[in-house]
Amino acid sequence: MGNRASLWAGCVTVLIALGGWTAAAAQEAPGEQKQPLVLTLDDAVQMALERNYDLRIADSRTQEAQAAYGAAAAADRLQLTFEGAYLRLGPVTSFEVPTPTGPESIELGSDKMWNYGVSAYQSLYSAGRNRALRALARAGSASAELSEATAQRQIALVTTQLFYGIVQAEGLLRVAAQDERRAAEQLQIAAVRVRAGAAPQFDQLRAEVEVANAHQAVITAETAVATAKSQLQNLLAIDVADPIEIQAQGEIAPLTPEPYACRELASQTREEIKIAAQQVAMAEHSVRLARAAGRVNLGAIAAYTQQNASGFSEDYAWSVGVQASKPILDGGSSRSQQRQAEEQVKQAHLLGQQTTELVALDVWQAILALDEARAKLASTSKTIEQGEEGLRLAELRYEAGAGTPVEITSARTALTAAETNHVNAIFAYRIAEARLARAVGVAVGKLPVSEQ
Repeated sequence: MGNRASLWAGCVTVLIALGGWTAAAAQEAPGEQKQPLVLTLDDAVQMALERNYDLRIADSRTQEAQAAYGAAAAADRLQLTFEGAYLRLGPVTSFEVPTPTGPESIELGSDKMWNYGVSAYQSLYSAGRNRALRALARAGSASAELSEATAQRQIALVTTQLFYGIVQAEGLLRVAAQDERRAAEQLQIAAVRVRAGAAPQFDQLRAEVEVANAHQAVITAETAVATAKSQLQNLLAIDVADPIEIQAQGEIAPLTPEPYACRELASQTREEIKIAAQQVAMAEHSVRLARAAGRVNLGAIAAYTQQNASGFSEDYAWSVGVQASKPILDGGSSRSQQRQAEEQVKQAHLLGQQTTELVALDVWQAILALDEARAKLASTSKTIEQGEEGLRLAELRYEAGAGTPVEITSARTALTAAETNHVNAIFAYRIAEARLARAVGVAVGKLPVSEQ
């Protein structure tokens, strides 16, 4: 039975080592697979900004808004129109006139008619309507640009979350692999003691189960890494079959943000507040537009036409003059539109105030989350040291015959939990840091921090 235990422990160790060697060999074998695309966080964010479909749509909307301003500005410019027509007419009215040679038929008109010409219109006075249209379009264009910037920041945050999600998954994979190695070492110790008759067969069987369970955790962690990478690849429009590698940042330098400075900076930089201000401006311009709808519009008109001569008409005609228009009775439509626009101004002001308060709340909650993540990160670092010492003592007690396998398993489980918590704490801190930067509207390196 002792030989069987030794053989089993040896096989497990060899298989673990062999698995690592074959994985390394597969990576180094030339021509068998594509070279992985190495990505830093900045690379991933830049690629997302260039390839993301939502940003392409946002950019198209910005171009659309800029085109709308051009259309609004055209109202004050000279308008030229060309028109032409060719017609066949019938029946043509005729009558007979007696002549010395006999009656002669005379047609009144012609069986065909053609004309072409150019007409021009230039707005002279629009009671502020054209100016309001331009201002409204300009505010809409600015709002679209700010919305695009908001989308860019959001995509950058999502990219950061997915990037560090891969870092987290790879860290958990390392923890699982380390736990499997420790379980294999525990199996070796148990096999030696069983072979020496210092421990029951049950200790080895328990250790074998621990190795198998640890290997299952490794398999799960490997799948989690592949899944996390596929999510980032999908965001970056990279084929999921193409391998990628992540180059994360170095050691974390925890930040202590200055709450009031962060809130003040956010009120100046957040696109949502600027968009709310543009919405107020658009509503005010809509009021001016509604008021101008019931006022006089004045324009200069001119036209020149070439046509076929017939009857008493010449083969050309021209006209020039001034055109004025003013609604007299519209059933109260203009007044209702003005009231509607005035209520929209009130709503825009309220939404602006609400947005400012929500931004301040967003910053405050992000600071609280960062403070929590920073504290947990410091706590888990100490817990790992305690867990390593606990496992070392448990293994020494077991080898000396004073401990049990349960103590080793408990210590190993505690150490693995501490390492897992530390990996998760690193991920939580990185994400909290990125969310605070997003809430303030600046890069992480430009966050106002305390000097403590």
